[in-house]
Order: sequence, then C-alpha cells, then structure tokens
Amino acid sequence: MQLSNSVWSPLQFPLYRALWIAITASNIGTWMNEVGVTWMMASLAASNLMIALIQTSTTLPFLLLSYPAGTLADIFNRRKMLLALHLWMLLSATVLTLLTYQQLTTEWWLLILTFALATGNAMMRPAFSACIPAFVPKNELHNAITLNSLSTNASKAIGPAAGGFIIAFSGPYAVFAINAVSFIIITTVLYLRFPKTVGVQSTLPPERFSRALKGGITYTIHDPDLRIVLARCVAFFVFASAFWSLMPALLIRNFEASAQTYGALMALTGVGSVTGAIVMPRLYRRWPRNKLFGITSALYGCGLILLSGATTLWAVSLIAVLVGFAWITTFSALIVACQLTVPDWVRARALAVFMLAYGASAAPSSAVWGYLADELGIAASLTAAGLGALATVLLSKRLPLNNTDRDHTPSEHWQPIVGNQFRHTDGPVTVAREYHIEKTHRAAFLQLINLVRAVRKRNGAQAWSLQHDGAMTYTEIIVIDNWLDYLRHRERMTVDDRALEDQITKLNKNQQPPLMKYRVAHTDDAQKTP
Repeated sequence: MQLSNSVWSPLQFPLYRALWIAITASNIGTWMNEVGVTWMMASLAASNLMIALIQTSTTLPFLLLSYPAGTLADIFNRRKMLLALHLWMLLSATVLTLLTYQQLTTEWWLLILTFALATGNAMMRPAFSACIPAFVPKNELHNAITLNSLSTNASKAIGPAAGGFIIAFSGPYAVFAINAVSFIIITTVLYLRFPKTVGVQSTLPPERFSRALKGGITYTIHDPDLRIVLARCVAFFVFASAFWSLMPALLIRNFEASAQTYGALMALTGVGSVTGAIVMPRLYRRWPRNKLFGITSALYGCGLILLSGATTLWAVSLIAVLVGFAWITTFSALIVACQLTVPDWVRARALAVFMLAYGASAAPSSAVWGYLADELGIAASLTAAGLGALATVLLSKRLPLNNTDRDHTPSEHWQPIVGNQFRHTDGPVTVAREYHIEKTHRAAFLQLINLVRAVRKRNGAQAWSLQHDGAMTYTEIIVIDNWLDYLRHRERMTVDDRALEDQITKLNKNQQPPLMKYRVAHTDDAQKTP
C-alpha cells in the first residue's frame, strides 16, 4: 500500500474536509475553554492540587464512559449519537457561560461543568474516530488519523493564545461563550453533512448492549496486537500527563505569567504539534511504527527533564515546541496502530478501550503529579515524570507495536455451509472441524491452530477446544450461544482470518478442506433439557 506524501491529502475528499474543519473549530473552542477554566481555577484556589484536578476532570470521563460509548457507537446509529452528544456539550458550555457571567461560578461548579463537557467529549471520540475509515480510502488512512489528532493538537496553537488574549480583555465568560458557539457550528455540520448510514453494515439484527459490551472486552483479551497497544498507551501516558497537569502551575507560580503569556506559551505546544504532523508521512516511511514510537517517547521524556530545569520563559517556549512535536507523533503512532489492528464491527469499542486506557493512566496520575508538586516541588515532579517516560522506551523490544497493517476486508465466503433453516434463538451451536495432520506437520499445525483459537474467541465463540485421537486426527470444537451469534461469527471473518485458515488447510492431508459438522439445539428442545 503506497502512503500519500502529504499529511493534508485527505482534505481533498469533501466529506472528510467538511467534518475536519468543523471538529477543528470545536477543538479550538475546547482549548480556549481549557485555558479559561484553568486560569479561573488558579484565581479561585491557592492549591496546585485544585489546578491539577482540572486535568483530572478532563480525563476522568475517558476512564468512566468511553467504553460504554464505544459499544453504543458499534451497535447504534453513529450520526444520531454524535448529534445528541454535541447538544449536551452545547448545553454544558452555555450553563458555564451564564454562571460565570453572573459571577456565580465556584471551584466545584468549575470542576463539575468541566467534567460535563469532558463527558460529551469522551463519549463522542470513539464514534467519530471509528467513522474515519469510511471517509477516506485506505492509503489515506494514516494521514487522516494524523490530521484528526492534529485537529486536537494544532488547536492548541490557536485556542490557548486566543483564549489568553480574550480573558485579559473580556474575562473567562467570553471564552466559555465562544466554546458554546463552536458546538453550534459542529452540530449544524453533523446534521447537514454527516451520512445517515455510516457505521457497521450488516443484514443481521444489532447486538444487545450487554452482549456487545462483553464482546468488545472479549475481542481485546484475545487480540495480542491490541493488548500491546494498550499496554504501551498506559505506560506512556502515566508520565506524559505530568506536562499538561503541571505546566499551568509552573507558568503561574514560578514565572508569574499573565493570561496572555500563559495562553501563548501553551499555544507553542500546538506549533510543535503542527510541525510533527507535517513531517509524520516522512517519519512513517523512514521508521517502522514501533521504532518511531520509541524515539518520540524518549524525546518527550527529555523535554520533561529539560522543563524541570528551565529558568527563563524563552527556554520554556522552546521546550513547549519540542514537547508538542513529541506528543503528536507518539499519540498518532498509537492511534494509527489501534485503528489498523481492528475490524470495523468492533472499531469504536477498540478505540474506546484505547481511550479508557488513556483515562485510566492520565486521570489519576494527573492528580498524583499535582500532589507531588505540592509536596516535593514542580521541578522534582517533572524530573521524575521525564525519567519515567524515558524508561518506557525499554518496552519497545519486549512489547513491540505491530508494524504490519492487517487486512480487515470481510471474507467473501462467510456464509455457513448448512442452510438457514434455524431460528436465531436456536442453540447452542457446536461446530466440529476435523483435520488429518501428518507427523511432520504437527508442530506447524499446533502453532497455527493456536492463532485460529484467538480468531474464534474474539469473533464471538463462547468455548473452544482441540481434541486429538492419538494418531493423525485433530478435531477443533467451537461452541457458540445461538444461531444468530453463529451468523455474526461467520460474518466477522476477514481476509486475514481466511488466509490463516488456508494455511492450516495446506497442512491437512491431501490439502483438503477440513471435514465440518454442525449441531444446533432447537430452542424448544433446549428448554425441556433439565
């Protein structure tokens, strides 16, 4: 697959362009809002912990709500879901604006409404991100995902600077009002331009919420590539969160920065992010994904250590650019790895699990860094975080990110061999696949069948076993709850899954497909069973 040379190339597609512009406008409003709430909290409270809790309020919803939201996005209409969530954020931003205008906002109201806005953001992200592959061709997906991350990070180059300027002349309520207007813009674009049918296309009824919730967790457990992405995510963001939680305190406490200076310095991380996004296509062509993530993680750790010893605002400014560059390249490498690891039927849930991992690491650690800054000092906390980020590079060999993109195109031959005479509720369904393996092929067969086991489990099998008669015959036994789940299991087979089955077929005697037998319990019979 030939990757595009320019990170901006996905913007040639009208639908993606319209949505990207709208989400960027919303992200600018969000970053202006973050400057406003942080600056306001610094004015209301004397504790570094209370300032750090703004970051906790922003990231905690990713921990609590992103996975249920991803489950909803995989089984319900994504357009309606996105519209409802943006209306919620519009309401929250409006309430914050009115309370602040009337001078009724307290520290706790600030945290509550920040949490409310972040709730909509956390629930929206899995659904929106899962739609990106439908907006651009596959060879543009790397750049589209990077641009999506850039929308968030580049907004830091505009939002904080503009927010600081507006706060200085009009007060925080003005940036809160602008954030509310940004939600009106994106809600309008979603209503007018977002396709009504984007999402998982299936002729089968949607899964129940509880089953879909469990299915996403099962998929994660049985996909080693996705588990590695999540492990690297947690390890990195535990330490990376220190920059975002301590930078406001560093500027306001140590340098007595004004609102304009604070906004401008935070904006420089956005400048670094834009630079990183522009060079990302070249970096992807030069280094494999795992190596790129290791290099930029080390760069981020060095940035935190340098920041701990900075004595002038000029030094802080240069380090902010460096950290912004490292942030988008590390984040983009992880999110691209996550997107290209999973098929569409579980994509929103996988992205939600990724955001859950982000929230689980960033939310509590932000509070911890704030506490340590109160106890040990800001410089000591930043140094500890930087050393920790450097230590995560050691995981590059032990837990390497997959550098090969998997082919999740649905297999053309998913339909079951037996007829569709069964009711959806009939079951359990037992499928037996019989292989005849020569002794010389047994080691290769057992290695491949273990990979097949993971495919069966993540596609919905409730039980799997392998039986051996002591001679040449191996029998793979799959148990699935009911006929409808069996149809889903077959529909979820991808080109890569089918290629794995073909490899095993070549090991079978005379390279014949395995003998397959089905047993389906009728619902009425199952109810009579004691």
